[in-house]
Parts: sequence; structure tokens; C-alpha cells
Amino acid sequence: MITYEILNNLLKPIASLTQDRDIQEIMINAGDNIWIEKAGVMTKTNIKIDEKILLNAIMVMNFANNKEGKGSPIIEGILPDGSRVGGAIPPVSKTACLSIRKFTKVKKDLNDYGIAGIGEKAIEQKANKPDNLKDYLIETIRSNKNIIISGGTSSGKTTFFNVLLKYLDNNDRVITIEDIFELEVNVPNKVALRAAKYENYDVSINDLVKLSLRMRPDKIILGEIRGAAGFDLMWAFNTGHSGGSTIHANSVRATLSQLEMYVLMAKVDWDYKTMQKFIANNVNTIIWLNRTKINGVDVRGIGEIAEVVGINENGDYELEKIF
Repeated sequence: MITYEILNNLLKPIASLTQDRDIQEIMINAGDNIWIEKAGVMTKTNIKIDEKILLNAIMVMNFANNKEGKGSPIIEGILPDGSRVGGAIPPVSKTACLSIRKFTKVKKDLNDYGIAGIGEKAIEQKANKPDNLKDYLIETIRSNKNIIISGGTSSGKTTFFNVLLKYLDNNDRVITIEDIFELEVNVPNKVALRAAKYENYDVSINDLVKLSLRMRPDKIILGEIRGAAGFDLMWAFNTGHSGGSTIHANSVRATLSQLEMYVLMAKVDWDYKTMQKFIANNVNTIIWLNRTKINGVDVRGIGEIAEVVGINENGDYELEKIF
């Protein structure tokens, strides 16, 4: 397993970056091309690493992360604090490269969120705060509605989800399912499950969704919908359980299209109309998060909230825009 001790020993020049809590991402494009993201702004550093040292470091970390001891030109790993490591060496990449997405606990509350809108409207993110937005969000997470939080890469889905999960009903029994422990649930009756590859067997997200149904949950919370697990989660909703998840999508309607793709990946023998009805019946609220760059700075917030009403006479999803 990759650890910060291994990482910092192999790549000493970036030790100061890994220890800086305000840095969100470290991007080593090449030994002489190292960038960081801090407060939503990407900046090139003056740090340099010898190319051979960088190449050897990635190879060593790859072996440390692979229990079978097999080398690969691609490295993917998770640091003990949940930070993600990804990189490659030639011939997959032109130069040895490595990215570290740091897991940082951001202290936010629902009061910090407004309707960010799209494009130039995002400049005044905090100015557009409907009086009933916070109340609506709290009521939604405490209800039996199934919530999907969508957005593009680095739009703040997990951060927002954790803020929303603070308002769960303390009387609910909550089962969380992730591949990295990132969700923060404070209710007393909870179980946290993690998909992973173990020495003699693999445990998938699909396996854990099915397991959760046998654990008497009030709510099933999935860290992120990927692949056929999306169908399993909605099937769990279909059996009377409620909960939520995040998903990568660039709009509210794109969220529904992405869910359709994941149902298809489950190889269910349904026609398109049946699949649409299944999704419409089991997804109640979509909260789409927007990330817009304004004057070189990333602005994140809620782009749109819509509730899925059903399927209209034209065979399309009928949505009610809430905010």
C-alpha cells in the first residue's frame, strides 16, 4: 500500500506540498513541470524532480500497491487518509507523470451554498440564496426521497453530500457504501462498508448494495454510482428503501441519461420505456452542482435542483424545477 512516508521518501521535493493542508491537488506532469491547485486556482511551482527519480518512484509505488508484485505502466492507489494517487510511465505516457488528489475535510454548512447558476451568473454565487433553500434540502434528506447529487469532476459532489448528510434523522439506521471511506455520517446507528480487493477475493460495490438489503437499513448511501451498481442501488430503492448517491453528469437531464447507461450495463432485458419508468419511479430529487471558472478561479455551487415527476406523454422525463 502506498503511504505518505513512502511517497515523501521517494519524492522528497514535494513533501512540503503533501503536508500543506490547503493544497487540493498536486499534478506532476513531468519532472520540471509540477502544478498545484489551491483554493480553486492552479499554479505552476518552481519545484523540479529528476526524471529518473520520478520514473523509479512511480515504479516502486506501483509494486508497493500491487499485492501480486506485478509491474504496470499505470498506477492507481489510495493513501491512508483517502487521498487518490494516479499516474503513468512511458510508453503509456510521454513522460513519467503523477497526480495526487488530496482528501481534505472542508468545514462547510448548508448556509454556505446558494444557487450558482451557469456562466457569468456564478460570479454572485452567494448572493442568490433563496430563503427556503436550506429548509428544502434538510426536508429532502430527512424524507423518504431518493437523492442523486450530480456534477462534473471536482464540482464538489462529495463535499456537498457530506454537508447534507449532517442533517440525517438521528433515528435512521444508515448503511454507507464506498470504495474509499469519504462519507461522514453522524447518526448513532450506522454501518460503513467499503469495496476492495482482498488477498483471496474481491468485494464489489454491487456485492455491498445487495448485502446492505439484509442489514435492515432505513437509508442506503452510496458514495458514487458507477457501472451496473447504479441498477442495484435503484433496485434497492424499488424495494422500499431510500437513500442517495453521487454521479458524474453535466446537467440534470444528463444525470438521467447516465443512469440509463448504467442500467444497460446491468444487462437487464427491458425495453426503453420500462427502463425510463424504473428510473423515474426510483429517483426523486436531482441536485446538480456547477463548477465555473471566473477570472481564473473555480466557483462551485448548486446549479439546479429538480424533482422527477414521471414520464410525460412524449415519452420523456417530466421534471419540476425547484431552484
